[in-house]
Amino acid sequence: MSPKISSILHKISNYCRLIIQGDGVSSRFFKKHFFATCFIILACILMIAMRFQCLVSDNTIDALNRQIAVMDTEKQKERSLYMTNTRESTMRQMVDSLKLGLDIPDEHPRIITIPLE
Repeated sequence: MSPKISSILHKISNYCRLIIQGDGVSSRFFKKHFFATCFIILACILMIAMRFQCLVSDNTIDALNRQIAVMDTEKQKERSLYMTNTRESTMRQMVDSLKLGLDIPDEHPRIITIPLE
């Protein structure tokens, strides 16, 4: 290996050792920059909290939009049923007023099949 590569590897191993052992930043740095460090930590915590609150709100909005869609569908079904019942009752009143003697059967028409022999 060339001396340049070995010196680079040595520097990288020294930096890794500093990071792993916690000697990268001295305690004097934290004493000197106490308020700035606390401000940065609080800002990070607040940013994470706001992001979490935003995601929770988005999920709530999505759930409410799905619920609105379901309610719209149910409303349309009920409206359709109401209109069907209204038309049926209007037709019954018309048939009764004309005294035609017609009646709506209670069951569907039956299909009669004749077996072929």
